[in-house]
Amino acid sequence: MCTCKQDTEARLLEALPAELPEGFKGLSARLTGYAMFFGGNQAQFKQVMPIEVTYQAPTKAGVMKDKKKSMSMLANFCMFCGEKYDKDEPKASAA
Repeated sequence: MCTCKQDTEARLLEALPAELPEGFKGLSARLTGYAMFFGGNQAQFKQVMPIEVTYQAPTKAGVMKDKKKSMSMLANFCMFCGEKYDKDEPKASAA
């Protein structure tokens, strides 16, 4: 599994001080949009894109009402290096 998340966060910590005012304190940088997954004997982070869906649906009275729904889309490949997240996992067998 790639280390792009950790590597990018480290590079941000190196680059950001040049963009901040003199005398700043307590710098931290964390890439958001990741979820931790557990499988076998390891945990790994995968990129997750939040999605907001809006639509209109009929009510019982027959009028249309605005609705919102939130969901997430899970990436199969790292957006930085293109490595497949599950490349080392065994294929699921069809029973």
